Amino acid sequence: MTGVSITAINMTSGLWTDIGPKQALVCELHQLERCISQLPPSARNQLSTGLNKFKQLLGQRGAMVLPLRHGQIAGLVVTDFQQLPSQQTINWGVGHFSLPLKLQSQLTYWHELGHLYAIDALSGQGQTITSPYQHEWLADLYLVWRIARETQSLELAWQQYHRRNLAVMADSEFMSHWSVPILAQALKLYSVEQLNQFARFDQFWADISPKLRPHDTDTLNEFSSLIQRTFGAGTVQPLPGYMYWRKPALGRYLEPTLVEVMGQSAALQWLSSQQMSTEERDRAENIESRY
Repeated sequence: MTGVSITAINMTSGLWTDIGPKQALVCELHQLERCISQLPPSARNQLSTGLNKFKQLLGQRGAMVLPLRHGQIAGLVVTDFQQLPSQQTINWGVGHFSLPLKLQSQLTYWHELGHLYAIDALSGQGQTITSPYQHEWLADLYLVWRIARETQSLELAWQQYHRRNLAVMADSEFMSHWSVPILAQALKLYSVEQLNQFARFDQFWADISPKLRPHDTDTLNEFSSLIQRTFGAGTVQPLPGYMYWRKPALGRYLEPTLVEVMGQSAALQWLSSQQMSTEERDRAENIESRY
């Protein structure tokens, strides 16, 4: 993996960055009031909240984005990278596992920009983003494309994949950011070389959007129930019958992450105990193919 410069996000009084035909202003939280004074009044007036409210909205996140309705300004990105974790952890019935996180400031910054690039890409096709969940997976889709362009590797894209899985395994509230079903498709469809053929994200979006098969809300709710019941506090025993129709797909999504943090032997053994192993998935797919 080539080195990634993060000098662009070490700013003293804000950074302007292009988002398609518009620009976004990137501000560090500790100098937010000074930074947003650069916005024209027509954009600044949309930010009706004070500094304390921004801190509350940001919470424990490293950054957040506020899209703006403006002819030249796409939005505001607020950063506080000191809040970023250095690892993603999970502790459930079979043990405690952690994933070291590399370049989190850079990846968080790109993800937040991805929200604005997604709005731009969809608007170019006459589309709008219809849910907060779609907003999140679109931002992660941008992140995959940006990682490939900047690093000539998908190592950090897989890190994001694993991070999303571990976060939702640790707390089902993170289903709102569980972009894994979309990331799995993108990482299967495109190599680094193929991603580098798209000079702009809107070009990548135009190519991948007809190929994507997002899950509907009911399916995501079933995945959420299965994840909570499988990894929730106090869950140790296998649950062979619970949400059995979702287990094959969930096992497919989780396997790369479990192999990463547990090792292949332990991961495959656990997946088998949960009826999520490759053999179980093959059996389910063979049954489905008969109908």
